[in-house]
Amino acid sequence: MDAPQEKQYAMTTVLVKFIDDNGEAIGASEVAAAEAADIAPAYALLTAAVGGTPVNTKPVTEQATTARADLLAVLPALLGPLRSIATKTHDTALLAHATLSARQLDKMKPEELRDVSRDLFAAADARAAALAPYGLSKAVLAQMRGLHTAFAGTVRSTASLIDQRSEGNQSAEDLLADLMQQVYELDKPMEVFRFLNRPLYDAYKRARRVGSSGGKGSKGKGSKGKGKGGDQGPAGSPPQA
Repeated sequence: MDAPQEKQYAMTTVLVKFIDDNGEAIGASEVAAAEAADIAPAYALLTAAVGGTPVNTKPVTEQATTARADLLAVLPALLGPLRSIATKTHDTALLAHATLSARQLDKMKPEELRDVSRDLFAAADARAAALAPYGLSKAVLAQMRGLHTAFAGTVRSTASLIDQRSEGNQSAEDLLADLMQQVYELDKPMEVFRFLNRPLYDAYKRARRVGSSGGKGSKGKGSKGKGKGGDQGPAGSPPQA
């Protein structure tokens, strides 16, 4: 693992302890509780792999990167005509979907990009006749959709990745990537606690900042959500590559 990955490992160590200490409070959101429940098994696989086989570069990663770049390159050609149609027809629902910038698309997680682009192509199919004058014939749309299909095929759920890797000799780097993907999925439903339980949310954010600039200085603060030290992890230093 490189230095940024070691920091991620340190953060997940703290996060596992936070979830264990605050499970009851997190349970106020069924979705957050379900996402949180996937963290510990993924972390256990990672800790078991630490110090194991050397990190290896997988061709599937390169394939996914290429497929993502191809899809991102073609989406603006679809978004422009859709925005035009939405404006001309006063279709506010379509306009809301089509007003995505290249920067916003580029920042999306794989699952988000897959689902957002899927909805865009569904909107395009429903307006195939209106798109034809823009040069987007059914054949062209089918070609574009092929790029989405290729990218979607590289996106797998965290659970399936963990199941597959638990059966093989996978690198700590791979397992860390899976764990971080699950952490990102937990980030989304945890946002509800901004309103439901602000002290719990603040303690969660402190746990998530461990290893980043200023993050380690916050580890001594306790979680106000349940009165426990939710942002302190078990003893041990991050693994070495």
